[in-house]
Amino acid sequence: MTDQASWPDVDEARAQLVDLHLSLVDNGLVAWTSGNVSARARDGHGQEVFVIKPSGVDYAELTAQRMVVCDLDGAVVAGGLSPSSDTAAHAYVYRHRPDVGGVVHTHSPYACAWAARHEPIPCVLSAMADAPEPLNNRPAGRSGLSGRGPFGPLRCRADGRAGARRRGPGPRRPR
Repeated sequence: MTDQASWPDVDEARAQLVDLHLSLVDNGLVAWTSGNVSARARDGHGQEVFVIKPSGVDYAELTAQRMVVCDLDGAVVAGGLSPSSDTAAHAYVYRHRPDVGGVVHTHSPYACAWAARHEPIPCVLSAMADAPEPLNNRPAGRSGLSGRGPFGPLRCRADGRAGARRRGPGPRRPR
């Protein structure tokens, strides 16, 4: 179990998340209400929880008070709004990776456009070839709802890496 003292309290996490969400917009990583950041925190009883953006709330309208607090199973424990539709995926990471303090889920226009092509990512940079696990010709995953089916596990691996690139969000390409 991770030292609970290392995680911020809920109020601190809520405030930090507002700034982090706004930086997603500033850096062109999200549009409209898509994407989200969550942070592991500890509640007033010392229990580990996580704080996440509410579903469907415009970034310009985010406040610390609007952030939703969930337990590590994704159930809402504080907040008056529904949590992100990606809450189950975030909860999965926190349950299976006690060392992870935050999860970022973006919808970068470039990444989404490439994923919609349903093609592997070609190795075009030396940094991709030099990565500990080469990033060349990474296949796209199947389309699916976040937190469900093959996408729920998010490929959390024992070597410390987690992630998946989902093919979509559109109809599947015919084979």
